[in-house]
Amino acid sequence: MNTPISVFIKENKYANAASKIFAKYSVVLGMLVIVLVFSLYSENFMTVRNLINILSSATPIFFMAMGLFFVILTGSIDLSTGSICTCTCVFVGLYIGQMGNAVFFAVILIGILAGLLNGVLVSSLKMPSFIVTLCTTSIWKCAALILSGGSSRSIPLEFWPIFNWSRINWFIFPLPYVFALAVWVIFIFIERFTSMGKSIYAVGVNVGAARMAGIQIGKAQITAYLLSGVGSAISGAFYALRLRASAPTVGDSLTLIAIAVIVLSGSSLAGGKGTVANVLPSVITVVILQSTLKVIGLDAYWQDIVFGIVLIAAIYINSDRSALKDMIIK
Repeated sequence: MNTPISVFIKENKYANAASKIFAKYSVVLGMLVIVLVFSLYSENFMTVRNLINILSSATPIFFMAMGLFFVILTGSIDLSTGSICTCTCVFVGLYIGQMGNAVFFAVILIGILAGLLNGVLVSSLKMPSFIVTLCTTSIWKCAALILSGGSSRSIPLEFWPIFNWSRINWFIFPLPYVFALAVWVIFIFIERFTSMGKSIYAVGVNVGAARMAGIQIGKAQITAYLLSGVGSAISGAFYALRLRASAPTVGDSLTLIAIAVIVLSGSSLAGGKGTVANVLPSVITVVILQSTLKVIGLDAYWQDIVFGIVLIAAIYINSDRSALKDMIIK
């Protein structure tokens, strides 16, 4: 016989299970709802051309957010991602004609250098990540301005055939986006099935406990910053190919967008919570919001206001508010 207490416990059990399922898949569900709403609003939304444009726009920020995710997972922050992106965008725009597609090797080296600089300063010198990356932001921003002379420069027309591959589409998937998906799968593997991925999680959950368990804290932090640096550097390279120019201001607002993407994916800014798998639907959701506000003809100033309000609401729903009370920027 079911007593009122047993019925309550059973109902509460089902409610908790439903809550966990919703929390796990809320990002995907949110993306599907947005796609459905905008599909009903505009008949042009689900066209092949528009889907290709959305995925092309998502590719650079996807690379940046995937790398930054690992830094946030450790409970730290990387504010230099936008300026690293700007620096490599300028570098690729200026030197792809001389170096060809080998410029990507130089881009990866720049990302490694930037990640090592941040990681060593944070882990070895025990400096706060907020201050360190705020300072290195100025370094890479100034490097971009010095290289570009402070102005955008178009890539000469005769060099365009070098990167025509970036305009190739596989069904609705641009080739750069396919590369991003491949990196996403690799990052999921690193996060879930490698000792380094588990170490990064452990550092974010509890640094003291991780140290007592024998985890090399510094190595985990440096690895996280390396991934962030390389992801941001590749992001800038693809912006250069997409814009066909070197733009010394392209990354100015991207750091906050990348952080918003990660928090929207269900990660905690306090660290130790989240999965890089959720970054994909999260970044698509953000890009769809941005592109739709342009399509409906909303004034440019109002676009930023509406976009900010929607992001705040979405992040509030998805964020772990219980962890924010104890959050410390490490």
